[in-house]
Amino acid sequence: MAVKIKPNPEQLSQLLRCAELDSGKLADLVIHLGQLAETPLVPEHLLSELKTQLSEEDAELLLSQILSLSMLVRVSESKSVDVMKALRVAMSSEDQQAEWDSIAGSMQGLVDSTPVRLVTKAMELSYDYANLLRKARIITDLRPLFDDEGEKVEGGVVTHTLRITYSSDDGGHEVSLALDIKDVEKLHEQCERAIKKANTIKDEFVQSTGKPCLISGESEKRDE
Repeated sequence: MAVKIKPNPEQLSQLLRCAELDSGKLADLVIHLGQLAETPLVPEHLLSELKTQLSEEDAELLLSQILSLSMLVRVSESKSVDVMKALRVAMSSEDQQAEWDSIAGSMQGLVDSTPVRLVTKAMELSYDYANLLRKARIITDLRPLFDDEGEKVEGGVVTHTLRITYSSDDGGHEVSLALDIKDVEKLHEQCERAIKKANTIKDEFVQSTGKPCLISGESEKRDE
């Protein structure tokens, strides 16, 4: 079944802006990405590779569009060539279609490249959960203890509240959990242990397979 795409005016404008880029440089980028000895897994390093042929502004524009198209290919379970054809059909004039034709082959090559495909998969897997943490903080308060008349402070209690902000399919949410000092200490230990385990399994995976591995949310470390 043919893919049907209806990009909004802003999306269409961004795609046509890509058609203004040097088509020769786009073709060179397809070759460049295919020859990388070390495959990037995060958008920041993929951007660095695009900047070998393009200005920073143009590289950022191109990155946003090829990642968006790559995600569209995955979500629609279509072939990249079908998505490129569907975008052409969505163009409102022959002039726009001609502009798109000038870069469609290179855009397809970029979307199909291993670096773009892996960055897209890494992004998708990193956030493939029903609920996503947006912010977490521990609020520490001093609560006074008053006398029966409420006229004199006779003592105090230090309290901790773990406040979690997260998002789900139906929007943003917030939950607050009361903690005592033992809870805080245990949470601290678990966080340190999680970081250690993540680094351990990442290092073992890289050493045993020779393939890149990314800890979700962490920027890749490369030798300069």
